[in-house]
Amino acid sequence: MAKKASIKDVAALAGVSPTTVSQVINKKNDHFPEETIERVMDAVRQLGYVPNQSAKSLRGGGNPLIGVMVPSLRNPFFSDLMQSMQNHAHNLADLVFISVDDDEIEQGLLKMLERGVNGLVIARMLPNALEVDRYLQKQGIPYVVLDQINDSNISDHVKTDEFTGGQVVARHLVELGHKKIALLHPDVMTTNMLERISGFTAVIDEQADVEIIEIATKLSKHGGLAIANKVAASGATAAFTLNDEMGIGLLRGLKNGGVRVPEDISVIGYDNTDYAEFTVPSLTTVTQAVWRMGQLALDMVLARLKDPALPMQEEILDVRLIQRESTAPAPTK
Repeated sequence: MAKKASIKDVAALAGVSPTTVSQVINKKNDHFPEETIERVMDAVRQLGYVPNQSAKSLRGGGNPLIGVMVPSLRNPFFSDLMQSMQNHAHNLADLVFISVDDDEIEQGLLKMLERGVNGLVIARMLPNALEVDRYLQKQGIPYVVLDQINDSNISDHVKTDEFTGGQVVARHLVELGHKKIALLHPDVMTTNMLERISGFTAVIDEQADVEIIEIATKLSKHGGLAIANKVAASGATAAFTLNDEMGIGLLRGLKNGGVRVPEDISVIGYDNTDYAEFTVPSLTTVTQAVWRMGQLALDMVLARLKDPALPMQEEILDVRLIQRESTAPAPTK
């Protein structure tokens, strides 16, 4: 891993003193010629230098500061992930969390680096993963990605067996006799969601008399709610939602429309978030080892900090079906 650029490196490249660099980047540059300011800023951009405002010195014995980037603070899956890391971090590391949208990833990374993080756990999809990798390598910042990333083989990563997860959903619904199944998914899907769908369709494709009806909506409770009438009108006797949030919204929408679950239609989610157990009916879902995932991710980034020359670290975690009240045998006409 490349050595992180220092203020001395910037000063050497620009041909000025470190004090001059510090004053320029902190906007205390009124007394410098424009040419000097331009040389300093060019050197900053060329080296990818980011001022470190608050990093604790590892050599001084302080805990490393690890940044954790997620797509949402509201989704219970990511709340559990963050809590697992917080519990596991005791006396090992200090953590800082941030949620960012797709168009805020670059700013989010910059904010983390300005906070002085020593490493990162990235728990969200990166549309430009190779670009991010080059940038963080240049900064000397080790990072671990979770199963939201398209190019996970470029970095240490923790994944769940999403293909098998999709398979167990399909097998469960086929065993219950469902012949027409609605598949609810977002317009833009992460790699792990595509793997779920691949596992699901691999099983369904083996069944000559089972039909999949694809319906796109937002990956949220409101998305599931908004699509409920369309699901009911499709004639499907079962619906697979790619996360529990969507499934919970669908349950409410079907209830509002007078559709009984599971008597008229079965619903199955994914993630086994806390709310799934408490809906009425309780939601059948696929559970992931989210608590173990958070612990492993933190352990990996700390191991990489300790030994940058480690071989690539990878963990693939198992999944299993949690059968509850929202799935039942297909209704007979």
